[in-house]
Amino acid sequence: MKYFGFSSENEYLPSFDKFQSEINKRLMFLKFFNQEVDENYKFSKEEIKECKRNTLFELFIKKIVKNLKYSSYSFSPIKKIDVEKTNKINKFIKNLNEELKFEFKNFDIKNTLEFTDINKAYFLIDILENKDFSLFLEGEKIFKNFVSNKILNGGENREVFINNDSIDIKSELHSFCTKIFTFWEFIDAKNLNIDAHIKKAVECIKTTEFKQVYLVYPKNENFNKHIQVKTDEVTCGEYEIKLIPYSLRSTLR
Repeated sequence: MKYFGFSSENEYLPSFDKFQSEINKRLMFLKFFNQEVDENYKFSKEEIKECKRNTLFELFIKKIVKNLKYSSYSFSPIKKIDVEKTNKINKFIKNLNEELKFEFKNFDIKNTLEFTDINKAYFLIDILENKDFSLFLEGEKIFKNFVSNKILNGGENREVFINNDSIDIKSELHSFCTKIFTFWEFIDAKNLNIDAHIKKAVECIKTTEFKQVYLVYPKNENFNKHIQVKTDEVTCGEYEIKLIPYSLRSTLR
């Protein structure tokens, strides 16, 4: 599943490891979404809890409604925003009503002390409107960013460099250089089909200073332990290629 996400009618989310239930899969998606957007647009803990009873589409609409203060928006003129925003918001709500027959009155919007902001609503409307009421995240990008953030927040005495297709870790103290390639693929330890990935690791060892290469994949029920890879294509004495299962369970916390 190269892309995963939701439309107004369905959710397209991978099932693996602890992400078998609809709730856990929604939690993962929302945490990944939060990872990719500015602080101002993230879903709060309280909003995320609502995934127990609402679909992802409903959660996004709910956040839009809350930040529009929908009842007052519907029956009074909007002020202090530009015409373009006003038209875009009106068009979005009209399309929800006419195309999807969406019933705003059925929404239970809890009272909250959280600051509301029409710009938050506009940001989310812009995303959903441009993609026909749907939102999909690119697995490769999301997974690499997730792993990168974990490494950057590791707090160890080392240098970390985030490249287009890899993550480099260098430590002068321990005299090692590690190259990490991430892959959004759910591999099976008993039936590996990753020749291209191994070739990439071998080429890296042959042509760069990195003699330690980790190939990182999402941890799943068929791949939950490190696997050491040996190859005759590398002639240097000291090298290491490892397949690493990387847990995403922290998104459930």
